[in-house]
Amino acid sequence: MAEMRVLIIDDEEVIREGVQRALSNRGYVIAKAENGEAGIEMIRDQGFDIVLLDLMMPGIDGFGVLEWVKEHQPQIEVIVITGFATVSKAVSAMKQGAFDFVGKPFTPDYIRIVVSRAADKIKLERETHRLREEHTLNIATIQNEQSRLKTVFGCMAEAVVITDNTGVVVHHNPAAIKILEIQTDPVIGKDIAQSILDTNAVEMVHQAMAKQVVVTREFQPGTISRKYLRAHCAPVTSESGRVIGSVTAFEDISTHKEIDRMKSDFVAMVAHELKSPLASVEQMIYALQVGCKYESGQACSTMHKRITVRTRDLLRMIDNLLNLSKMENGTVEFNLEPVRGHEVLDHILDVVREQAENKEITIAYMPSDEDWWFNVDYDHIRTAFMNIISNALKYTPQGGRVEIATTVIGGFANLSVQDSGIGISDEDLPHIFDRFFRVKGKATRHITGSGLGLSLVKEVVEAHQGYIDVHSELGEGTCFTLSFPITEPVKATPEHVAAEAQPG
Repeated sequence: MAEMRVLIIDDEEVIREGVQRALSNRGYVIAKAENGEAGIEMIRDQGFDIVLLDLMMPGIDGFGVLEWVKEHQPQIEVIVITGFATVSKAVSAMKQGAFDFVGKPFTPDYIRIVVSRAADKIKLERETHRLREEHTLNIATIQNEQSRLKTVFGCMAEAVVITDNTGVVVHHNPAAIKILEIQTDPVIGKDIAQSILDTNAVEMVHQAMAKQVVVTREFQPGTISRKYLRAHCAPVTSESGRVIGSVTAFEDISTHKEIDRMKSDFVAMVAHELKSPLASVEQMIYALQVGCKYESGQACSTMHKRITVRTRDLLRMIDNLLNLSKMENGTVEFNLEPVRGHEVLDHILDVVREQAENKEITIAYMPSDEDWWFNVDYDHIRTAFMNIISNALKYTPQGGRVEIATTVIGGFANLSVQDSGIGISDEDLPHIFDRFFRVKGKATRHITGSGLGLSLVKEVVEAHQGYIDVHSELGEGTCFTLSFPITEPVKATPEHVAAEAQPG
């Protein structure tokens, strides 16, 4: 709010200076006038919020100035300055509209208190006026939108519910009654909680308005209705940026969910049918390779290695398909336990070093000085880390560099994997976590992959209350950062230490 502008009108210089000193360093903008005529002229030209006015002045006295102020600028608060001998005149001035009076002689503290009260009154009146105007604007805006949206709403298949900023329903379309299976009648004019009997849905509306963000949630059958719904709730703001209500659209996605379930069942079935024979093939190839009479550098050994790599890629793809299917169906089981982060990475780095050496890629590992633990499913988190690091090696050309670093900041452990590879374009970056999506181009033509690894990584990270971030520049490389909440390290009990000390 703007600073308060104060005008002191008094024919005595000592009074003007004394009032100014009393109000200095209080955030006021202060001006002075030595008589009524000069005061009126300054008010007319500059405008003020508060006027401290001496009643007894030559020329136009205080009563004349007060009368002019109340006629031309009644919003100004006038504080009368008068001697104790003329208190009755001060009372008369207050009857004519003055805010308060200060008797001469006055103390600096008292003058500050009176002016502060006047300033508080002005601020309160301004806020009240602003709220009244906004309330009127809100009502008018909503009513106008109702008339224009009525026809559109009537044709929409999605359920749409509009509320004011208190959560009271002000409009809805016919589809809302059907899709949301609302029983209350009428709905308009009632709190949304009376029509939608689900606390998560009501909380979604208030969260969208409180945080001024779009909130998206899904509701299973039996919560809001017998259908599977996806809701998008967005705040509605006025031109000044204040929230005046919300718009929530509910989409019936029951059919989509059924199709997704069928797809997941199909993927699970195919994966199970393929995994067993491929595992057998890998074992036979290994046995054949061990018994090969040629040296390791001969053609048959090289071919065997290629077949083994390809078979392992197929097995990895099938494992990814299985894990994604289980996560989507909610059937995956996470056996959470405190795990030392550096232990997981040390094991993975031992595994991928051969892959890096074959391409002459330098791996730079920079672990944090602080040892950290997190509560995870070891197998799933190892798979996620392995996918990220393997991807970095896969998309880094011969002789490149991959930097792996861990940091602990603000209760989170962060794993960063930066490669010097081909990078990802701005067009492809939003889709890299989509299932089966692969960047297509000359640089990726000879790189094998299923497009499932990053989808699985995202699912695993989010299932462990973590998040994943990615930055990439085409032709320069890509950096993935996985963040997880850390937990307290496991402290071994005396019994545990004794058990581990036993031989064999």
